[in-house]
Amino acid sequence: MFRMLLKIMLLISLLLSCGGAGADTPSCRGNDCVEEQKFYLSLALGYGQRSNPLHGGKKLDLVVLPEIFYYGKYWFFDNGRLGSSITLNEHTQLSIIGQLNQEKGYFQQWFSGNVLQFEASTAMMPQFSATFERQAPSEIAVNQVSKRPTAFDVGLQLDTVRHDISWHLAYWTDASQQHHGQYATAGARRGWRNAYGNWQLAANLHWKSARLIDTYYGLTALEVPPGQEYQGRDSWQAELRLNWNKPLTERLSLVAFLRYLQLDSAMTDSALVRSDHVTTWFGGVSYRFF
Repeated sequence: MFRMLLKIMLLISLLLSCGGAGADTPSCRGNDCVEEQKFYLSLALGYGQRSNPLHGGKKLDLVVLPEIFYYGKYWFFDNGRLGSSITLNEHTQLSIIGQLNQEKGYFQQWFSGNVLQFEASTAMMPQFSATFERQAPSEIAVNQVSKRPTAFDVGLQLDTVRHDISWHLAYWTDASQQHHGQYATAGARRGWRNAYGNWQLAANLHWKSARLIDTYYGLTALEVPPGQEYQGRDSWQAELRLNWNKPLTERLSLVAFLRYLQLDSAMTDSALVRSDHVTTWFGGVSYRFF
């Protein structure tokens, strides 16, 4: 675990040094600008994987990644998120957003929420040999527990830009009354350009309530033998993401991304969970149709 974190931090340090004084960091330029009331559609073709931290859970192969978004005057759709925004000042906006809860994606490979959660166009594909899997005294596979619900969450998100860094704070609650929980995210991202392409580095800290964790990773007496029950607790999870793209033509680009999510003991104490992290990576070619 320590080796993997060390390699990621070294990689980030190297890329940040490449994006230093000589890097161009405008907030919007050319094809990066989103025009109001215009529909965008792109497809990335390549290969990647998202690991699955659950016993019996299958890795998710990433071959074709669509990216769809539309920003109108009063509402927007952005890769599975539907919402509306209010501009508070020149640098800050407040949005109300709805989306499918992503926890279900570990239990069901063809969960619809898996399709639109990856943004390939702002998307490196380094591979790490060091992995750690928690050795639990008992193991419960996905197919041994009851079906987990599909939930729809709504939330508020505050976005602001300061000194070429985008900051965001979001709070979500269960509108569908499936997990009856809440979760929140605080994070920042910074983009830059250099001779090797366009880069973006993002860091997020996620809080997930005990009810949400218990709904998906808790184990009841109806699912496991006596003594193996587990009741979820509040969870704190840290995330790092590195995106890269290299335009080849006006519509064609090379793209790649790497995402690392660190899970805490509130999840790994469940006999359902075998790993303390989730890694996602992808590399390929993206074509923008609109």
